[in-house]
Amino acid sequence: MDQAKQRRVLDSGGANVYALMEDVLEKLKILDYETKFLAPRRDFKPLHKCFFSVPTTPSEQFPYFAALAGWLLTVSGIDFVKWSDFDEDPNSISQSVLSECERLGFRADFPVSKLRHGSGDAVCAVLNFLSDCALKKMGFAVVAPIYTMADFVEEAQVDEEAEIGDECDEIIDEAENVSPYAAYNSQLEMKAKEEEDRAVAHVVESNVDPAKWSLELERVGPMLKWRSLQQSALSSHEWRSHLDQSSKHESLVNDRFQSVRSILISVGTKMQEAVERIAAKESHINKDFEHLGTDFRTRQKALDTIQERYNELSQSVTDLTAELSKKTEAVEQVKSQMTEHNDKITDTSPLNKISSSLAQLRKEITDMELRIGVVSQTLLQRRAT
Repeated sequence: MDQAKQRRVLDSGGANVYALMEDVLEKLKILDYETKFLAPRRDFKPLHKCFFSVPTTPSEQFPYFAALAGWLLTVSGIDFVKWSDFDEDPNSISQSVLSECERLGFRADFPVSKLRHGSGDAVCAVLNFLSDCALKKMGFAVVAPIYTMADFVEEAQVDEEAEIGDECDEIIDEAENVSPYAAYNSQLEMKAKEEEDRAVAHVVESNVDPAKWSLELERVGPMLKWRSLQQSALSSHEWRSHLDQSSKHESLVNDRFQSVRSILISVGTKMQEAVERIAAKESHINKDFEHLGTDFRTRQKALDTIQERYNELSQSVTDLTAELSKKTEAVEQVKSQMTEHNDKITDTSPLNKISSSLAQLRKEITDMELRIGVVSQTLLQRRAT
């Protein structure tokens, strides 16, 4: 039991590695690492309280440690190259993390090789330091609680003259007088009230057929039109009413125009003066920049000429390229024909076939002469006998 407890304690500072890991996890939760760190990375799972404190699988723990340390350094305002951009080995990554931590003020009393395993007291200490730096960069600080007098529970005043037995008897009598079905009845009343509220809040739905509703609307629609007496009078004397309205509008316009005429004349005068000033400025600008306009037109004309020449040359290059491709195809065809002709000329297979055929004929002739001699010798022997 004592040995197991000693293994949980750091050699450097005597801190509990499990407690340190819990502190790291709580600080990461304050930094909202689940949204900012885990959400873009699908291959990492949320941490638990013993992830970096107990060595389980270094192939999973070290990449997690490297990525988490890089993210904490980024949050702390340290600009560096991400590990995933270069396939670095664990030694270089551990050395980079430790060097960045030392730049931030971390005092390491352990070798760099302890970070390679991705777990243990050194990893937890580095992550704890980087979490503190990130929280400091965010402006987060743990403040001691301030207790006020209102936070303390006030004690009730005790009546020393009252008898404890009498109060207990009163409480027991009240409990006995309560009906055992009171709670059940209250629950039924609350349920009935909820159902009534739900029925009132429910959306009212009509059971009328939409087709029948449209037919009824078409039938009674014309009868629902309302026309006033004034509209009926206007319908019979429409042109007279229009004429009267036109006369009224004409008199109204004439009356209003007398008061607005001076204003309109002054506005027209100001606009005429503004137009004249603009025309004068325009002529002055044209006179001052006439040489630039002439130069621009000359350069534009030269540019058009060069562009036209360029288009002609481009068309010529295109035609020559097409002709070159045709000539190249013709040359390739001639080369292939010459190659086939040379192959036919230098081919000795027909001569080899002729020589082999002659040798075969000579052999057959020799065999035939031998057979003829044998047959003639046999005939001579038969005649002699």
